[in-house]
Amino acid sequence: MLRFITLTFLIVVSGLFSLVATAQDVVFEDQFEGRLQPGWVWVHDNPARRRFVNDALEIFTEPFANGEARNALLRPLNFLRWQNGRLQYAYRIETECSFLEKPTEQYQQCGVYWLQNERVIFKLVFANIDGELYVFPGKAPLGVKNGGRLRIDVVGQNIVASFCPEDEKIFQRVYEGRINSTPNDRISLQCWNGPQASTPLDNWVRFRYFRIERLE
Repeated sequence: MLRFITLTFLIVVSGLFSLVATAQDVVFEDQFEGRLQPGWVWVHDNPARRRFVNDALEIFTEPFANGEARNALLRPLNFLRWQNGRLQYAYRIETECSFLEKPTEQYQQCGVYWLQNERVIFKLVFANIDGELYVFPGKAPLGVKNGGRLRIDVVGQNIVASFCPEDEKIFQRVYEGRINSTPNDRISLQCWNGPQASTPLDNWVRFRYFRIERLE
């Protein structure tokens, strides 16, 4: 069974964001040009299984041991502009990630994870199910692609999740809902559920950039 955590604060709604939100300015960006920008924290880190290659961060997909992803990269959201526990503007979280080789393990995945009180309450990921790649939530098929861009738009407590397959330009919406975010929440880039036996030549995931933008 795919390990999707129950979204305690997430309620599916319809009709959100009938207008396309447009980015206004970059709040934070990391293009992984040989190093990390300040503010990131490694959790369950294994330096031997991560690397910077061609202006991208690559992380080896290790098995999901005891419910913990290895080399999980986290950053808090408290640097955004908050007032009385509420965000003062809408924003967009976006990254691009892909498997360097087609995943072989059931539920092998990579993407963006939203943590609250040390629990994953939402994630937008590419995942291998029965030999085919899908985007979750929504189980949208990825076809022959090995990844692409992932985007989460946040306006108040409303969120919209979408993706764009690699080498394409149009984002496809896969989820609309609500999330009760707090200044203590953290966003994480992760990959996990790799095979128990693998070599350094396979099962790597590439993250090309991570960006948070204000929305109009």
